Amino acid sequence: MMIAVGVDTHKHQHLAVAVDALGQLLTEITITATLAGYRELLAWISSLEGEVRVGIEGAGSYGAGLCEHLQDNGVTVFEVERPRRRERRTGKSDRLDALLAAKKVLADDGLSTPRGHGKRLALQMLLVAYRSVISERSRLYNQLQALHVGAPGTLRERVGPARNGATLARRLTGMRTRPNASLQENTTLQVLRDIANRTRALDTQAAAYTRQIDALARELAPTLMDEPGVGPICAAKLIAFNPARFRSEAAFARANGTAPATSVLRQNRPPPPQPRRRPPNQHSDLHDRALTLHPPPTQPHLHPTPREEGKTKREAMRSVKRYLSRDLYNKLANTPLTT
Repeated sequence: MMIAVGVDTHKHQHLAVAVDALGQLLTEITITATLAGYRELLAWISSLEGEVRVGIEGAGSYGAGLCEHLQDNGVTVFEVERPRRRERRTGKSDRLDALLAAKKVLADDGLSTPRGHGKRLALQMLLVAYRSVISERSRLYNQLQALHVGAPGTLRERVGPARNGATLARRLTGMRTRPNASLQENTTLQVLRDIANRTRALDTQAAAYTRQIDALARELAPTLMDEPGVGPICAAKLIAFNPARFRSEAAFARANGTAPATSVLRQNRPPPPQPRRRPPNQHSDLHDRALTLHPPPTQPHLHPTPREEGKTKREAMRSVKRYLSRDLYNKLANTPLTT
């Protein structure tokens, strides 16, 4: 007999309920979100008679520690999506959320494989740190350019025009204050130089993270970076995204924003003008790789076949990205990645 366990996770404690194959409540337990609590829940699961499957809501956040502990001890674990509003007509409580999670395990509805840990989790942490460094560096570059614009004229003449923040930072790090310059000019130069030195330090840190990411990505998927347009950061994002978690190539395409538009949209062409913006879940690396393989139409053609079919430039690019998504899914979903 199969027993489904649903877990509603929170920062300090978790509530778990067990239901039988008919969805009838058997028992429940509340534990602390600590290693001692995880052991208590594991012992409780071991006392249940039958094949136990566990569904955890928030397996990548508050339930990450519990998920890893259960997986390390051979328990079958699924990540359960949060309840939709229509599923909460009877109210909201931790017990109801845990019951809904357990019933989704029974119905095999809305389940996904939790993200891997070990080396894959280490790669995710490196990506978080790398993105943080790049974001902070970009902020400082923007600040440099803004302060340069408002600097005294004599200082602007000394620095000279700069196309971007990186060029400005390189020039400022080698400049020194002048004894005969005004207090405003020397102070402005000191502030600009301090910011520029911080950006250079971030450059060094980003390069160190890139080397670590490159080594770990090659260890997890040795042939991935042999693909045209796939560098260390792109490969690391794909490995961390883990296409093997998805049941089909179509599900992977939907998650990375490359699912095709419906034919109804094409029949009603021309569509009303809309702002050109990237969908919030679109995988930017697929877009960059598509541009690498098929340059924009300023160089002969974007992708001849879709354009010859009457597709717009945007639809043609989407076709290229869908092809790349399918190709990457077929390679990564069937390639065992070490954890």
